[in-house]
Amino acid sequence: MSTCYFVCPDYDVASGGVRVIYRFVDILNSSGIKAVVVHKSGRFRCTWFENDTVIMGARDVRFQKGDLLVVPEWYRQLIPALTDGVPNLILNQNAYEMFSDVPFELGKEALVLGPDTVGIVGISKDNLRYLRLAFPNVRVDAITLSIDTQFFQPSPHGKTKTVAYMPRKRLKELNQILHILQLRGSLDGWELQPIIGVSELEVARLLSSAAIFLSLNDREGIALPSLEALASGCVVVGFHGGSGEEYMTPDVAVAIADGEIVSLVESIESEMTRWVNKDETQLRMTRTAVELVSSAYTPERECADVIRVFGEALERVSNISPGSQKLNVKLLPSTRPSRTIQTLLTPSK
Repeated sequence: MSTCYFVCPDYDVASGGVRVIYRFVDILNSSGIKAVVVHKSGRFRCTWFENDTVIMGARDVRFQKGDLLVVPEWYRQLIPALTDGVPNLILNQNAYEMFSDVPFELGKEALVLGPDTVGIVGISKDNLRYLRLAFPNVRVDAITLSIDTQFFQPSPHGKTKTVAYMPRKRLKELNQILHILQLRGSLDGWELQPIIGVSELEVARLLSSAAIFLSLNDREGIALPSLEALASGCVVVGFHGGSGEEYMTPDVAVAIADGEIVSLVESIESEMTRWVNKDETQLRMTRTAVELVSSAYTPERECADVIRVFGEALERVSNISPGSQKLNVKLLPSTRPSRTIQTLLTPSK
């Protein structure tokens, strides 16, 4: 039986991208398509969320006819060297990272796809536009990610007077927003709830009771935290970051033009006042948001997309024998690349 091998960093910190890789492998195996998460270390497994996902160490991989290697986009220039002679698919969860640190001066050496790349998978309308523009001769497929609404939902005990946010994103803008709110006295009586370095279960718990979620989306794949906040019944206010445009519509969220600090502060203050006054329009907005996520970002839709996209990719490579049986393990970073790509590509003397 052909196998999908998903390369994944040994990165045991909350990361939506890593969580997605594990989930895709679980979906494929449950549907009868053999799939494995490949970590550099065969002893590594993510522990910040519960899982019994099939894991394999990179040194144990042996490619056979019809196998497919799936590589995250942030390996960038490592991709051609990692996948020499092996049919591969790029799982792109953030199109804006493809060329972010690849110097243009490198010219044709700045390859982020290899000759054996059979396609790219994107996860948002915004990213699909980017990928299809940048790679017009490569097949680009789409998968709609899901939000577990059994997990992310409003607390049955009601909301508290809390503003939640994730400080790992756009810290410079966050500092400005919070300082201005504090100077204006707008935070009096409100609790601030940073969400960082906690388990998936704890994220869900904090969002379920928060009244407002400060969205700090940057240019990325799909900005799942804001979707999780919508599912949790939060009033979502903030930057849509491009990909958020597909769900941060006026009927479910308050989207602010990118970098507009003043507008964002004013909107937060307005939503705070509306929340305190139990504004019916705002209550209707949060109910509509919960319904949107429950209907458009379902596990059933994600499962169907994953099975279709990777199943079709396996069919396209079913008669291809790999030019190599092994991964180039030396090029695999232990976690996320901490050295420049060029350093990793340059043989040590």
